[in-house]
Amino acid sequence: MAKKIALGKGIASLIQETPNQILEKALKDEVEREAKEATAKADYTHYLVDISQIKTNPNQPRKIFKEQEIQELSNSIKENGIIQPLVVAKIDGGFELVAGERRLRASKLAGLEQVPVIIKRGTEKEKMIMAIIENVQRADLNCVEEALAYYHLMNEYGLNQEEVAKKLGKERSSVANYLRVLKLPREVVELLQKEVLSFGHAKVLASIKERETAIRLANIAVQDELSVRELEKLSKKKVAPVKERKPVYEAEKLDQYRQKLENKTGFHFKLAAKNNGSGQITIKFSNEAEFNDIYEYLLTR
Repeated sequence: MAKKIALGKGIASLIQETPNQILEKALKDEVEREAKEATAKADYTHYLVDISQIKTNPNQPRKIFKEQEIQELSNSIKENGIIQPLVVAKIDGGFELVAGERRLRASKLAGLEQVPVIIKRGTEKEKMIMAIIENVQRADLNCVEEALAYYHLMNEYGLNQEEVAKKLGKERSSVANYLRVLKLPREVVELLQKEVLSFGHAKVLASIKERETAIRLANIAVQDELSVRELEKLSKKKVAPVKERKPVYEAEKLDQYRQKLENKTGFHFKLAAKNNGSGQITIKFSNEAEFNDIYEYLLTR
């Protein structure tokens, strides 16, 4: 009988490493390669930096900051810390803020010395887009600020409406409507900045060709608290010149009423009145015990 020829242990006998060792090494090399590539491509890093090193961005889309909102955010930061890091870019001598100016202001008010940040790399255009996206996604801009941000992208960086819309995930028609806001009379733009008129009101007013008519309608909409639909109906009619209305309650008189109420009851009041004579009286309390005192006081009167 012919003797069988042993073929040994296969291909593994011809090399120093076993198949499992080869596979393990290959996987390790692949992981290390991907990690290096990810590090090289990473465009941001997390840090904790001194608040004094952060400079605000002059091209920040948001221009108006409400003191009450900043104070409330500051109180929240004192209690819970900063949940969402600020976004900054490295510059000579420190950092430039890309997004998060409300958080920065509130942090200063809260007395923080350091804040968490994401250090973002990118061109001026990329930083501007990041700032706009951050504010727009959080619905943090009024329609004038948003329109100015879009205009800045187009004017400074040569983008067209289609490109701006694509980068921000919006319809081109939406971007066009925002840009029309900038063509409104200055008096109307100021009302939009104060947020006594909405973007919906702005779109109606932007369709009006006569400058004085647009201003009159805007003032009527504010004084009579017209909805967008009501303003749209009114815009289709002939509008008489609006008469300037004298406030029913002067601010000084309201303050006197407030002081009398507080002296009489010992509670804190807030009085607000509109030109048409309507308004609100608010009683403020800071804890449950104070609320119970107010409740009992009102029931016994």
